[in-house]
Parts: sequence; C-alpha cells; structure tokens
Amino acid sequence: MARTTPVNSGYTIINGSTTGSNGSKVNTWLEYKVLSQSIANNQSTVRVILYSQATISSSTQQTGTARQYGYVQAGASSSTKYYLSTTFTYEDYHLNKFADHTFTVSHEVNGTKSIRLAGAFDISAYVGKYITGGSASATVTLPTIPQYATVTQTVQSKTETSITMTWTSDSVVDYVKYSINNGSSWVNVGAVNSMTGSYTISGLTVNTTYQIKTQVRNKSSQLTTDSSASSVATYNYPYATVTPDFTIGNAVKVTFYNPLGRTFSFSLLANGQEISYVTWTTNGTSYNGFNGSGTVSSLYASIPSAKNGQYYVKTTYEGHTITSSVHGTFSANASVCKPSIGSLTYADTNSTVTAITQNDQNIVQNRSTVRYTATGVSGNYSATISSVKVAVNNQTYTLSKSGSNYIGGNAVIDSGQNVTAVCTVTDSRGFTATASVTVTMLGWVLPSAIISLNRQNNFYSETDITVDVTYSSIDGKNTITITYQARIQGTETWTITGTLQDSVQSTFTADNQYAWEVQIILTDALGGTTTYNAVIQRGMPLIFFDRLKTAVGINCFPSSNDSLWNNGYDLDYNDGSVTLSSGWEVYSGATPVVKRQGQTCYLNGVINPTGNVTLDATGVDVGQIDDAEFYPSETVFALCQGSGTSFFFLRVKTDGKIHLERLRDVGNANGVYTQGTSSMWFPFSVSWIK
Repeated sequence: MARTTPVNSGYTIINGSTTGSNGSKVNTWLEYKVLSQSIANNQSTVRVILYSQATISSSTQQTGTARQYGYVQAGASSSTKYYLSTTFTYEDYHLNKFADHTFTVSHEVNGTKSIRLAGAFDISAYVGKYITGGSASATVTLPTIPQYATVTQTVQSKTETSITMTWTSDSVVDYVKYSINNGSSWVNVGAVNSMTGSYTISGLTVNTTYQIKTQVRNKSSQLTTDSSASSVATYNYPYATVTPDFTIGNAVKVTFYNPLGRTFSFSLLANGQEISYVTWTTNGTSYNGFNGSGTVSSLYASIPSAKNGQYYVKTTYEGHTITSSVHGTFSANASVCKPSIGSLTYADTNSTVTAITQNDQNIVQNRSTVRYTATGVSGNYSATISSVKVAVNNQTYTLSKSGSNYIGGNAVIDSGQNVTAVCTVTDSRGFTATASVTVTMLGWVLPSAIISLNRQNNFYSETDITVDVTYSSIDGKNTITITYQARIQGTETWTITGTLQDSVQSTFTADNQYAWEVQIILTDALGGTTTYNAVIQRGMPLIFFDRLKTAVGINCFPSSNDSLWNNGYDLDYNDGSVTLSSGWEVYSGATPVVKRQGQTCYLNGVINPTGNVTLDATGVDVGQIDDAEFYPSETVFALCQGSGTSFFFLRVKTDGKIHLERLRDVGNANGVYTQGTSSMWFPFSVSWIK
C-alpha cells in the first residue's frame, strides 16, 4: 500500500517502488517542497527527500551494517545526482532516509516551471536479503512566479532647468515614477497603459548633475521595476569658454558655451571695469571683434599705467549672468600708443655770451648756458607722461613741464664740436618716443700766452715784456685784455700796473737792486681768465765784484763773504749732514757725509744694519740727506759692492732719501739674497750734478 502521509509537514509525496523478495512489504517514496521563490531571480528553491519504510513489524528482518548510497536529482535523467551515506533497517516499521538535497530551479520567462524529480537507492550488496533497492520519480509543476517588467531609459532632451526622459519596457505597465536622486525619493508620473513613454522633469538647477531612475509597474503582476541610474547634467546658461590673449586693436575670437543656441548678450570686463556692451543675436558659439575704436579706447583707458591687463567676458541670458572663469590678457600696441613729441629745440640763455655771439643757437663750449625745450609732448590712449629727459655729450637732464612744453637743462656743454641732443619721452606705461637736435658748438678754451720778460742787458732796471696770446675766436667776435702788475719780491703791494697789447713789446722800470714778482692776467670777452706769475731777478752783470762781501759772482750775485760764486752756486766745498734711519748704524767709524762744490754733490760712507733686514725689489730707506740744497734734481742710481762678494743697489731720491735694495751674493749659486744680517756692511760713494 502506497504511503499517503508525508514524514514532513507541508511536503508532497511521490510514491515509488521497492525491489526484492519482500518489496511489497516496503514503501519507497519521495517528499518535496518548494521552500521559497525569488521573483527578482525567477527561481524556486526545492527540497527533495528519498525515504523507504517497512509496512509490517518484522517481516523483512533486514538490517544494513555497512553504509549504502541513495540519491535524488532534479531535472533530466542526466542531471547531477546528489548522494547521501546512511545506515538502514527494515524491521519494526523503521523509517530509512536514503537521500536529502535542496535544489535551485530556474523558471521560464513567464514564471512557469515543470520539472522531473527522482530518487533511488541500492542495497543489492546484501545478497539473499529481502530488499535490494527502490526508486521514485515524477514530473511536477512548480507554482508560477509573478514577473517584473523590464525597463530602460534614455535622455530625449534637456535644457538649463529641465530633462525629458523616454522609457521602454518588455511588458505593459500601468504606473510610472521617476527619481532624480538615485532612488532616494520618487515622483509619480501617473497611470499609463503602454510599453513605452516619456516624461519631463522641470524646475531643476542649472548646470547640475542628477542621478535619474525610472520605475514601472507590471500591469499583470503589479510588480515594480527600477531602471539603472543615468547621470544627466542640465545645461548651463551661455558663458565664455575661451578668452585668448590679444593686442589691442587686433580682432580676437572669443568662444562661448551655447549648446542650445541661445540668443544672449555679453560684456567685456577689463581690469574689473565693464568697458563695452554688445547684444549678440545669433545662436553661434563664437565672436570675433573687440577692435572697434570705442572698445580700443576703453581698453587703453583701463590700463593707463600698464602695458597689459586681464579681461573677462560676462554673458547675460534672460536675467542670468555668468562671468567667465578663465581670463585672457590684452596688451598695448607700442607702435600705436607710445607718447608723442613734436620737436626738441635749444637756446643759449647766458646773456653775456649771447651779447658776444649775437645768436642763441651758437653755443660756446663751457660758457653758454643751454636750455632745452620739448614741444608737442603728450601721452596717448589714456597714458600720462612720466618723464622727459635730454641726453647730450654724456650728460642727462630732466625737463620740467611749463605750460604745454617741457623745459630744462640750463647747463654748459664741454665740447668744441657739434653735438646731438636726444630727448626721450617716457609715458606711464613705460613706452618711449624720441626727438633730437644738432647743437652748433663754438670751441672755447682759456686764453694762454707765451711771455717774454727780461731786464735789458740782463742787468738794467728797464725791463722788456712781450705777451703773445692765444685765445678762442668765437667767429671773430671774441676779444682779449692783457694787464700786468709787479711788486718787489716779499712785499704785499703791487706798485707797478699796466695794460699790454697782444704781441707788442712794452717796457717798464723795475729797480735792478731787487727781485720782482710779476703777474700777467689774460681776460677774454667771455670772462675766461688766465694768470701767469713770473720773477725778475736782481740785475746781474756777467761778472759782479761785491766789495762789501769781498766776493765775486759769475752770472750771479755772491751770497756769502770771501767766496766765489758761479750761476748761483758757491764754488767752495760745502758740507752737509746725513741722518740714518732706525735699524742702521755707522760701520767702523765711516760716517756718511755729503758735500757740494759748485753744482757737483758727493755722498759716501759705510753703514750696517743693527739686525736682520729684508733687501728685495722694494728695499728700505736707510738715511736722509738733511739739507735740500744737496737734493738731486732727479733720482741717482748706483750699483755698490758690499761686504765680501755681495752687491747692492743704491738710490738717492729727489727728496734726499737714501734707499738700498736688491742684495746679491755672486758667490752663491742661488743668486739674489733678500735677507741681510747685522754682520754685513754696505759701503757707498756716489756723485751728481745739482
């Protein structure tokens, strides 16, 4: 008798058969149950269990002590079998479970599903026993799974504040919703009865991205389905995207973002100032311009003290304004906006000079006062003038504004040749313009003269003077004045004065018993003055006998008693003295002495250092001639032999200093010594003509 009640509550029985000599006394069956169904996955989860049980208390008398195998499967006979190892017994109504497995079953697209369930066990290894196996199978129909409608969406169109979406489903839907925040909240579109449709989302924010989903409800199953999210951004209002750099006066192409072809207006902002306003009446995406005269002037006006500036473009559409986030640079055109200068002129403002030249355009070197005037100076395109300077003959002068002109300089020019004055005008942007003028120069130097001043016969009081003057002509308009004055040497009062003619000999009387100081002053018409100073010695005969001093002078007066003088020098020996420098001493009583006879001077002596001393190319001063009358008129050089085989170099300088240097020992292979010691001595003997 087949089993009618399942072991497990809620399960369905599939009765089978049992093999073996007592198979009629044993029930074999399958129990199955749909545990769950997934609407989203269109699948059922089914549990299948294989049982076998004796129907009488002890008729089979069969027990398995070894594990045998039973299995269950779902689907075709070739599908996977799932086994379970177990023990069994067939007496006293014992219940045996030979297999137990849970299957996942996919339904058809309409939600229906029929499937074959089967199970079997085999205990034939127990030969001679009553039961050898059993099986059960059947094709069963699973409960139908309700179905979702599929839904896809696309963007049909969009504006700055709205998005229109279209949707398509594989099933008829009866209700539609949308979400703009990826499903966090939903908005009803309304009831429909279609597999396609569209809807418009309004009131959105400009230039904002939304995560849009469409939700539909399957009309038959009443199940809702969400589409995947679409990231959709609303358009922005028109704005400038490309603002190239440009030079003022040249056309520039500005590119706009304008996907919907809006008609909008825009303005140009230069350095924060709105300088022009243009209404654009096309649905294009670019504008080529900003080179009109009004715009050009406004651009320059925004940078009166700079060579370039930054600009932005502000767009306006239906009251919505956007200033471009990117900026461009506009630059001044130097050739167009540089400053202007009409001319540069000059004039001599020194009335003393112009009274002589009779022409303020003839500039006298180092005498004229030159003033420069720049006319027609102005800044262009809103620029102002920063400086006006004149450079001439390596000098630069700043001119100052005076009325409509710029004036300045007021300085002399040190040049005897024509020079070029260049005026440079610099505006507030740093641009420059120049003008130049050639300055006519007349060379001028202080007057000079060759002067002849002698007592007649080199003795008498009558003195002849001739002054040959050289002075600047100034186109023949210059004149020279020559004056002289004389006084006895050593006195303060000029007792003789007079005026001389150029290159004309004149005579004045200067007592021949005295020496006279004579001063000759040259003054030209331009105020240039040169002064010469001369001395007239006492009147000297070829031979003079001084009875008071019992002395004789040849071409001079004797200065001492009982003496003979020649050309101002005593022909007797005169002794002088020498002072040694610190660190030097007289060697072995040979004290250095200096003598003079007439114009000839003699120096000799022997010295040695008190300690080590360096005698190199620089050398040292070792002594000083005390009396200036013995000083040589030029440095005297002498090579002298020192102690042993040494040599040294001696100098007597024009200031009377005695100098040793370059000690050398010829017996030493190394040549020059630079170190002298206290054991060395240095003899010298040298003479010179005073």
